[in-house]
Amino acid sequence: MRSKRVFVLLLVAILAAGSSVAQHPSYYPNSPGTSWTYSSGETQTLSGPRDFEGVQVLVLTHYFDGVPVSEDYLVYGEAGVTSLGSASGGDVVSYIPPLQVYGPAPLSVGQRWQSMTRVSGFEIELSAEVIAISGISTPAGRFNALQISQTTTTSSGAQTLLDLYFVPSIGVVRFVTNDGTTIDLIELSR
Repeated sequence: MRSKRVFVLLLVAILAAGSSVAQHPSYYPNSPGTSWTYSSGETQTLSGPRDFEGVQVLVLTHYFDGVPVSEDYLVYGEAGVTSLGSASGGDVVSYIPPLQVYGPAPLSVGQRWQSMTRVSGFEIELSAEVIAISGISTPAGRFNALQISQTTTTSSGAQTLLDLYFVPSIGVVRFVTNDGTTIDLIELSR
């Protein structure tokens, strides 16, 4: 049960990082106060900076029906964006080492990144690749998005596949899960 919960926390962190990423503010949206609302009923809001284990981070809070359910602690740098950890249900987990969830900006087709971390006694590996530029339509508008194929694998054998559709200066406008569920951006507030 605990390993499943930790895996869910990591997946939430990875999804969250798709909305708020890295080093070029004009390329990646990273201004505190920015929020994204999705067709799943989730709203993600960026705040900070705040101290997390002695490091200044931006905090991405996930809300369902107006209730905060988790937080992700993100650091931005030349190598891209990393997550130092997350919190949910009163439990805070640190990623040792931090998990790189996005490569350096600007993203381009063929760009890949990979990262591994340890959480609560097991390893989690994230692999991602920008595979295409796709024209998509969501309730928030029409976009030419970078399609990122992301695989998350744990040492216990669990695996999650996810396609993220990222638009520079906007964030993730669509998620498609491995079972075909599509989650679209319906509103962006800055």
